[in-house]
Amino acid sequence: MNFENFRKDIESKLNKIAEFELQEFHFEPHSFGNGILAYRIKGRIHKFIFDGRESELTWLISKSHQKYFGADLTEFKKLDGLEISSEQLKNGIKTVHNTA
Repeated sequence: MNFENFRKDIESKLNKIAEFELQEFHFEPHSFGNGILAYRIKGRIHKFIFDGRESELTWLISKSHQKYFGADLTEFKKLDGLEISSEQLKNGIKTVHNTA
């Protein structure tokens, strides 16, 4: 799966879980397939950064109700590859928002 397909996959899963707003999408197919994808979900920014060279996905989350540019993002999870299950996504959104 490339990063463009990851976006389609994650948005399909998000449509079943929560309302979201795309904040940024950047895909570099000729640079190891690196990409950045960010959404506003329930008042927080969820940003996914993919390092294609290392095949590592980092999931960052902001504090509540921050603007996208300048948001204070904290690493929530690191994953191998571009696979996030619906359950991981659902639990990640739920866990973070219940601890606020």
